[in-house]
Amino acid sequence: MTNKTSWTYGGQLLKGKKAQMPVISLNSEYPCIMHSSRDNNGRSYGVCSYLDCLFPPRIKNSETILKHGPIGSFDVAGVMPMQRIKNYLFYIGWTLRKDVPYFNYLSLCEYNGKKFEKKGPILGPDIHESGYTGTFHVQIINNYYLGYYLSVTDWSEDENGELNPVYDIKISQSKDLLSWERLNQTAISREEDEAGISAFTMIKVQDVYHAWFSVRKGKNFRNNAEGGYRIMHATSIDGISWIRDSNFGINPGFFDGCEDMAAYPSIYINESKVIILFNGNGFGEDGIFWCYMPIAELKGN
Repeated sequence: MTNKTSWTYGGQLLKGKKAQMPVISLNSEYPCIMHSSRDNNGRSYGVCSYLDCLFPPRIKNSETILKHGPIGSFDVAGVMPMQRIKNYLFYIGWTLRKDVPYFNYLSLCEYNGKKFEKKGPILGPDIHESGYTGTFHVQIINNYYLGYYLSVTDWSEDENGELNPVYDIKISQSKDLLSWERLNQTAISREEDEAGISAFTMIKVQDVYHAWFSVRKGKNFRNNAEGGYRIMHATSIDGISWIRDSNFGINPGFFDGCEDMAAYPSIYINESKVIILFNGNGFGEDGIFWCYMPIAELKGN
């Protein structure tokens, strides 16, 4: 395949507010973007921003939907909402440890008609994977829910000697969205000096699945385009085996606001266009950006 950069910059959807990790949810009654912000103590809390237009995307109003748990809980240090499916909302629960800086738990809550009630962690550490789980994307394939999750496999030191997690994207499956079984299958593996792959998101165009995800290196990834997050692309026929390519990605420096990084993509289709939401510098410090391209660009790839 040839190198393709077909995205057109759409603009800044949400300014400031540390609007980190945008995740589009279209299968609920009200189209919305789940993301997180930070309180005065630096703890993440969940925000739902409702859309009144899908293209160009336009936010109507926002509300806080999820907060950190009490002392001793698995999410005492903060929460980050992921995808909403039916009445369930997946989210990341943050806690702190002494051996490593933090530890996350991929978790689930349920909407009772008035608010989201936490049900607890899913895909926690076990005999197969001892690291933490993070970002999560669900897709229905062959009558199963397939869950593509961030899986920590190790820790490494950055340029300042600080510990940071090393992770890739693995696959789980479920029949009911509550109980998840690991497939012991890696969807997107790290290559060369990559240290982190996160925020897997996908769509199906004709008979091909297209995925986007963000990739960073192990050093100089916070304020440096060389090591910082960039968005990359892969394709699959069955949703299990994926082939990475150099098409349809977004590199740092694509526009003002992402000179150091382009991170945490979330993808959706509206009529004849593909829209991608993502964060720029500072892991979302300046808010949420978006780009688009004709869906015809993906056909035949």
